[in-house]
Amino acid sequence: MGAGRIVIMGLLLAVGLWLAIDALVTTDAERVEMEVERLLELARQGGEDAVAGILDAVADDYRGAYSRGTIERYLRMCLVDDRPEEVTTGSPAYIPKGGEILIPLLRVDVRTKRFEGTALLRVTFAKRDGRFKIVSVENWRSER
Repeated sequence: MGAGRIVIMGLLLAVGLWLAIDALVTTDAERVEMEVERLLELARQGGEDAVAGILDAVADDYRGAYSRGTIERYLRMCLVDDRPEEVTTGSPAYIPKGGEILIPLLRVDVRTKRFEGTALLRVTFAKRDGRFKIVSVENWRSER
């Protein structure tokens, strides 16, 4: 019985150690996924703080198709002027590409009291100042 207990304890310790290491090792794609979830939670809360928090996630060297002013205008329209009742997404893929993480198709559905719409976007994140920030937002195109 003593040897059996040692084997079982050894297996449990090995599994526990593997789970602990796996929890500590987070890929860049997983970090971006967590950042997207954080940004979605901000959007669901709505208000000026949500707009500021989301704009803070846009990198200083942003190069996307939408200007910062356009992004801010859309955010204010959906999160401040007409608070969100629901903000959902599909199940996007997070693809490492040349030091960046590309979300080739990010579907965002927003419903407020006066507005309901869907945006289909290509979003690219890159590490800036120790965290992942948005460096590009473009309209999604099927040819890419």
